Amino acid sequence: MQKVRVLHVFGKMDRGGAETLIMNVFRNIDREKFQFDFLVHSKEEGHYDQEIKKLGGNIYPVPHPRKNILQYKKGLKKILREKGPYDVIHSHIFTFSGYILKIAKEEGVPIRIAHSHSTQKGRPSGFVRNIYKGYMRKLILKNATNLIGCSKEACKALFGPECFKNSNVQVIRNGIDLELFKKVEEGLFLNLRNELHLNPEVKLIGHIGRFVEAKNHSRLIKIFSLLCNEIDNVHLVLVGDGPLKNEISNLVKHYGIEDKVHMLGIRSDVPEILANLDLFLFPSLYEGIPLVLIEAQALGLKCITSNTVSSEADIGAGLVEFIDLDLDDTVWVKAIKEGIENSNRNISIQREKIKQSGYDIKEVIKDLAYIYSNIN
Repeated sequence: MQKVRVLHVFGKMDRGGAETLIMNVFRNIDREKFQFDFLVHSKEEGHYDQEIKKLGGNIYPVPHPRKNILQYKKGLKKILREKGPYDVIHSHIFTFSGYILKIAKEEGVPIRIAHSHSTQKGRPSGFVRNIYKGYMRKLILKNATNLIGCSKEACKALFGPECFKNSNVQVIRNGIDLELFKKVEEGLFLNLRNELHLNPEVKLIGHIGRFVEAKNHSRLIKIFSLLCNEIDNVHLVLVGDGPLKNEISNLVKHYGIEDKVHMLGIRSDVPEILANLDLFLFPSLYEGIPLVLIEAQALGLKCITSNTVSSEADIGAGLVEFIDLDLDDTVWVKAIKEGIENSNRNISIQREKIKQSGYDIKEVIKDLAYIYSNIN
């Protein structure tokens, strides 16, 4: 039996939410039936590149479209012709998916998926950006066979407010692998306080995400610095990397809280880190359905997040509090204090809530496998 060949398109295979989702799918999908390859817009090695190769996938870098759009088109066509034929192209590049899928249609790829992982709500958009977005949306609607979003809001953001009149639009949740969390429930491998040489009584607040504008680290640090004035034994753990890391590090020094903020870089033991926390803080400017927020809830962790995150991210376990970004920092500090005081961490996985909400990776794989195999 011939494998269904799928080409995923990403900027780079680093540890972002969309990339982690597709790696969860890749690890768990039947690799006898499905071949995953990755086209990326960077020659630099991504965090997941080595694992992709171990799982039997190929990585094809092409010149970044912003540098040279003609070279990009040439590179994409070359891969589709020489490394194909592909049955599916699955693009994760928000608006630019329109251009990618147009080329894929010209090259005869039968299944062409645009996948929206973000609402972009809160992102500044000027006149030129709106024209570009409108043009790309037309290309997506004209050239995609399937339109997927991680939430209803993410679908509307990319495909238009009336998109659900289109039968090709489907919400597929950002699924997590519950087996990884089962191991944590059975016994912690990591004692983060020991690793950081902290007193066992210290309260740990955590944030996991790339150091980019959308994650709003500068606001997070400001809120935490105010919290430190009110609570003595509290520390902040930041997991991730990105272009704004140095800027945030300087901000930490500016507030004089270097001894209380721990930048751990990119980590592969995210479930275990989450299990060590007392509270998860997530003041993003815009998001889709953040995978890490689902992971935090899976471990019964109290989460305080901005209201730009879709309410669909709440699995219904009473763990998420949404706060308006326009509200004063003192409102955030009060909510964090209450969250920590009422935190009685009992790591019992919210399996049923995760499954009922559609965030089990097994359900996601069933949905994607059906789309990938539905070649007319």
